[in-house]
This record gives sequence, C-alpha cells and structure tokens, in this order.
Amino acid sequence: MEVIIAMGHFCDSHGPCVILCTSAFDEFPEKQPSKGPICPTCKSIDLDTVYVCEDAKKQYITTRTSFDTDIAHLLKDAILRSLSIEVVMQNGKNSGTMYFGDNNRGHIISHVFSLKDSFARGFKRKYCIVVIGNHQISLLSHYDFLEMNLKRISEDLQQKAEKLNTVEMSSKKEELRSLPELIGESNIFAQLHMWFVFLLTAKIFKNIPHNIPNCPINCPSIEKLRILKLEMSDNVYDTVSYCMLTGIKIEEKNSDILRYFQELLPIGFKLPNSGNLCSISKTCENWNVSFQGTLPQTLPKLHTSIKRALEDTNISNSALYYHIKSFIMYWFNISCVLSWTTNSCENLTRTLEIHKCDMPLLSYWISQTSSCIKLYKSDYFMPTKVK
Repeated sequence: MEVIIAMGHFCDSHGPCVILCTSAFDEFPEKQPSKGPICPTCKSIDLDTVYVCEDAKKQYITTRTSFDTDIAHLLKDAILRSLSIEVVMQNGKNSGTMYFGDNNRGHIISHVFSLKDSFARGFKRKYCIVVIGNHQISLLSHYDFLEMNLKRISEDLQQKAEKLNTVEMSSKKEELRSLPELIGESNIFAQLHMWFVFLLTAKIFKNIPHNIPNCPINCPSIEKLRILKLEMSDNVYDTVSYCMLTGIKIEEKNSDILRYFQELLPIGFKLPNSGNLCSISKTCENWNVSFQGTLPQTLPKLHTSIKRALEDTNISNSALYYHIKSFIMYWFNISCVLSWTTNSCENLTRTLEIHKCDMPLLSYWISQTSSCIKLYKSDYFMPTKVK
C-alpha cells in the first residue's frame, strides 16, 4: 500500500464515514470503487465519478471510496479511530493533528477539526483528514509538513463555513447537509483533490534507503553460555567473565569457550596479548581457572547483571538474547559518551551511576572506542560522611 489521503466525517445516521480518498496508481484501475453509505450528510462525489491528475510515472485518482476493499476497510478504521476512539486536544479544543497506527492497520497521521453548522445539533460537524501508509519512519519524518498543510486545508474550510453560518444563525431549522452545502462551495471536492494530489506528489514519501548501522552487539551463543555457566563454579565463571569484560588475556585450548564469552563484548573489541594471564582448563568434567591477578571484592555491574540473567530460569533463551544485548549496549553507550567527554566528567559519572567497581571495565571499553578520557585518580565514588 502506497500513501493514501482520505477525508472523513461523523454522520448522525452512519457514524464515522469516508467521503473522499486520493491514491496513486501506476495505471488506471479496472475495477469499480467499493460502495459506502449515502445520505444527505455523507453525499460526496458520485461513485462513478473520478478526479484524475497524472505525471510521467503515476496517476493520482480521487474517488468517493477506495477501489480496493481491503484499503477501504483500513480507511474506515482510520476514520473511526480518528473521530471516535483516539483523543487529540490542542489549545483546549478537541481538534488538531495526531499519529497512531501499527504495521497491521497502517501508520496514520490524522488531522481532526470541526466545521460550524447552524442547522446541526451542537452547531458543528466533525471532520478529519488522514494520511495512511506502510512506513512509519517515512511518514513521521514529514509530520511537520503534513500538519502544516492539513491545518491550512481545515482552516480554509472553517473560514468558509464560518462565513456561511453567520448569515444562517437567524434560522432555527435543522437539516442534514453535505460538505459543499455546509461551506457554500459546490466544487470543494475538486479543490480537495488538488490539495491531496499536491501532498502525494511532494515526493516526501519516497522510500529512500537509510544507512542504518548494524548493532554493535551480537551474542547468538548466549544459550550455550547459559549451559556453560551451570557447569562452572562461581569462582571459575566470575574469573573468566571478569577477565573478558575488562580486557585481560585469556588462554583456553577449546576456542569455542572463549567465543561464547567474547560475545559479551561489542563487535570489534581487540583482546589484549599481554598483562595478567587467565588460563582455563577442564579436568574430569570440572572447569578450573588460574589467574595471576586478584578479583576485586565487587565486580562490575555489567558482569553481575549478565550473571543474574543467565541464572534466572524464568527468562527464556529467546528473551535472554535480547535481555543480555540490552545490558551490553547500555555500557557500550556509556563508554562512548565518556570517550567523547573532554572536560571534567565527575558530575556525568555520578549521573550515570558509575561506581568504582565499573572502572576496570570502562578503562578497557573506552580505549576500544578509538578515543580516551582522563580517569580521575581521586576516589570520588566514596560516600560522603555526614557530620
């Protein structure tokens, strides 16, 4: 489905209804538009009438209803939600522009407004113009442009309705009137057709490829790491995980084991070839570790979060994959932010809730972001004593 623009109103007899829609086609459709309710209020262009504009590539066709019954159903749902379900309020009035939708029913920008009608109950009638398409990003990236133009269309209609109804206020009769009768413009639908074609031909909905970078985190073997965690003692797992997350050299004959742990690091991180050595071995189904250094009493929060998630049996393997990725991505972002910081970052580190136990990890991660920061020698993570 390409982008479609439609107009709807609230009929006292039929409820929310589509009264006009404009679509782009490669060639003129052979089938007839779908049927819709017709009464004095819902009256629009005839079902066998079409307005057509064309350029070198497309034909822009406006009809009473859509040629496609599935699209007609989506438009009806969008009009229903705009006028009866979704709520928008701007400047204290139940009118304005809003977005709603999903991948199944389409993504919708809807502009809701009222026209004065001295013959109607409440002296007004409710209308909306909806722009519906498949691509959320493309639609929302031009929200301001659409809002501005939809507001112009509604204001033009409101001014015409205001002018006509000022003359009619002395009359107390009540009758159902169509939009052309309401604003005193017999060719209003032809004008709306030109407005809608302008919006569709503005080339704002062209599907331009985005150079979206790949996620720097990938841990497809997280299920195997969970099994490995169950096989290892806490001391072995804590040592290996800590060394991996803080950039300490690890040796192990089974390269798969190192790969499982290495997936806890962002893609592209280089492992050190020197420094304190951590060696892993397995004897009689038991995992052993030899580490030249000493583990800190408090391990980095990323290590603790990952370990807790691996041990939580309530988290499925599929959920665990994204859960772990979120932890790693969080600390990767922190390391990037700190690497970009050139001034004193004491307040920033406090705000990010970075503690002393996280510094060995960040010292390694920041160096891998192709930048660095000056870490403080003072221990400003110590709590202040209250006198």
